[in-house]
Amino acid sequence: MSETEISTTWRHIARQTQAKINAAWWLDRFTPLLVALSVISAGVVLYLRSIENTPSLPILFGAFATALILLAITAWITTRRSYIRRQDALVRLEDQLHLHNALTTADQGIGKWPTPPGTQNINVGLDWHWPRILTPFAVSITLVLAAFLVPVTIIQGTALPPPSQPLAWEQMEDWLQSLEETELIEEQSLDDVQEKIEALSEQPKDEWFSHSSMEASDSMRDGLNKQIEQLGADLAHAERGLNAFQNFSNQMNEATKNQLLQEYQQALKNLQSGALPLNSKMMQALKNIDPSMLKNMSQLSKEQMDALRKQLKKGAKAARKAGMGKGGLPGLEEGDLIAYLLSQNGKGPGRGGISRGPGEAPISLGDPQHLGTKNFEAVQNPDLSRAAPGDLVGVGQSEHDIDKSKQGPQQAGAVKSTGQGGDTIWQESLLPAEKELLKRYFKSP
Repeated sequence: MSETEISTTWRHIARQTQAKINAAWWLDRFTPLLVALSVISAGVVLYLRSIENTPSLPILFGAFATALILLAITAWITTRRSYIRRQDALVRLEDQLHLHNALTTADQGIGKWPTPPGTQNINVGLDWHWPRILTPFAVSITLVLAAFLVPVTIIQGTALPPPSQPLAWEQMEDWLQSLEETELIEEQSLDDVQEKIEALSEQPKDEWFSHSSMEASDSMRDGLNKQIEQLGADLAHAERGLNAFQNFSNQMNEATKNQLLQEYQQALKNLQSGALPLNSKMMQALKNIDPSMLKNMSQLSKEQMDALRKQLKKGAKAARKAGMGKGGLPGLEEGDLIAYLLSQNGKGPGRGGISRGPGEAPISLGDPQHLGTKNFEAVQNPDLSRAAPGDLVGVGQSEHDIDKSKQGPQQAGAVKSTGQGGDTIWQESLLPAEKELLKRYFKSP
């Protein structure tokens, strides 16, 4: 065997040793990454199967192969500093074969290459531990196959809860639903309000609670609340007018009748042209009633009029319930209507306001009335357990006791007199007007 053949043989053996050692370093880093990838892949497959969205096998195989290539490159990059060179493999061969640096010196051209042993007789002290090498691969393959084969429970799709909306939107939607249930309001007007609410909700969710959005929502809610309050007042006025002329026509004077008639006509006008008008069917039924003929009710039967009033009362109560206001109008209850009629006729206390009622109740602050008796008795209260210091115990009237004796000039100086009689105690000093006022309530016998 020539010298060239011998050197080629030793260098080939060195390259094999180098590759074997470097492959061991690479496997030491790659196998943990492979197991981690298989666990993640199995979890993804199980999840996709549970939601009935398993992708095709070519797509899964392509994704898994791509991940394997990336992990292999990562393991090679992170272990390249530990790889040995061919010269290091020659040193390893020299140590195991006891060649005493013969291979290193021959590789440098100083000495001769020793005769290589047979390939089957070379033992560099490196044997593969196959169970340790193959176990990670077996575990990875088992996990991936099990993810495709094990039975899974299908997760039924559940809708995510909608994001929380501003409170003003929910309030307005509740109000519209309450009005819609009465079947009295024109549907187009309710749809217009609903479209405005939807226009606010169509903006990006992150702008729902912005300053401009909240200001627009609050303004729209306040406006709708005022419209509902006006609607409830108009419905109550209309129902009160029908009830009064139907059942209490004989108990009203002409002024009260005219007042109720004007309120009824104004209520019909508002219900027709307001922001929340009545539907055409209800409006036509109210227009068919001649206000001047309400007292004899010749146009409708009692049952028809009661049904009409019931609808108006239902709408007024729904409007009062829907809006934020707590005020109301007389007319929804019989007792309220009777009290209202008495106040209009001047037989009861007023109900406030500048256009109705006789004024304040008869019992009010004013001059005391003559009770028709001449017997006066002093007011006494011997129980002073609750009296506080400074409380007035009594008020009396007496003449001044004037000393009219003549006194000559006296030397100024300290007062030597200790006082006499009432001078030693506190006395109330009253003005003439105050004395006259007390005389009106307290008279001496």
